[in-house]
Amino acid sequence: METGFRQVRVSSSFIAIMLALSGGFSLSGQDALHSQFMFDALSINPGHAGINDYGKATAGFRDQWPGVDHAPFSCYVSYDLKIPEINSGAGIQLFRDMAGGRYSRTSAELYYSYQFKPTRNIVLSPGLQAAIVQSAVHTSGLTLPEDNPYSGYPNSEILSDRSAFFPDFACGVAANFSDRYSAGVAIHHLNKPVETLSEINGKRTPMSLSAHFISYFPVRFGKFDKKKIILSPGFYFRQQQYQNIFSAGMNVAYDPVFVGVWSRSASNFVPQSLFFLIGVEQNLYRIVYSYDSKLFYADFAGTGAHEITLSWKIVPKKKIKAIKCSKYYFK
Repeated sequence: METGFRQVRVSSSFIAIMLALSGGFSLSGQDALHSQFMFDALSINPGHAGINDYGKATAGFRDQWPGVDHAPFSCYVSYDLKIPEINSGAGIQLFRDMAGGRYSRTSAELYYSYQFKPTRNIVLSPGLQAAIVQSAVHTSGLTLPEDNPYSGYPNSEILSDRSAFFPDFACGVAANFSDRYSAGVAIHHLNKPVETLSEINGKRTPMSLSAHFISYFPVRFGKFDKKKIILSPGFYFRQQQYQNIFSAGMNVAYDPVFVGVWSRSASNFVPQSLFFLIGVEQNLYRIVYSYDSKLFYADFAGTGAHEITLSWKIVPKKKIKAIKCSKYYFK
């Protein structure tokens, strides 16, 4: 087993370098993904910026394949708030994604949304995202094997630290129905930025299309039971070039604790993994832990993923007239 682990460690760094130089990250059709999408509202749709009647600070990280050295790791911090004077919301997010111990992608993202009610029971919130992204590969001190795609180039030319800055844009619309249902669609990488770090090619990042839905059903057992059980089923779908993901499941909350079970499918819509979450939510904070479990290849050391999300509610001193949203999703 020790030999197998060493092989994985060597290949993870080498593959990350090759993909970053050749444009494989752009072509993979895989943006960084967090299982707890229902608590990472800004990332999945710019229309969520400032949609609550309070400010919200969130921090999260995902450690994928913890048994493998230099496995993918991502983290983010965000803050968004409502601007009631102009029926708008604004937000900011810093995101970092790392893979193979050598490749990193860091972004600073700004968000704006405008909220209005076309009918009494429907709230629409179109939003925009503008980001500056740095893509980098750190290869100093490494030597490529002779049988590599860049064998015709000197190692000193290929194995030098490289980075690139580029803009990235997204748009989306979030909708809430009768304070019970939340849905939305979003498009990321509107400008199809060139993300590769090699002069050999300049392939563009394909656009990403996504849709999400979360509902809220309070259930009370017993006539005198003051607490309610909250059922919150939903799904998230994302299509990027030739690949897609589909997550579906449900959270169940009984104040202050909630649990959830969700499945994730790949391009053939066959479930490939399950993830389980548990969290605690009080008046001003929420903490959620989840674990991904692969349904196949269970003997591989890097099959799981740990994820933690922390959120803090920042209540304004002046009472804001809220545009009501799905309580559990945006609580």
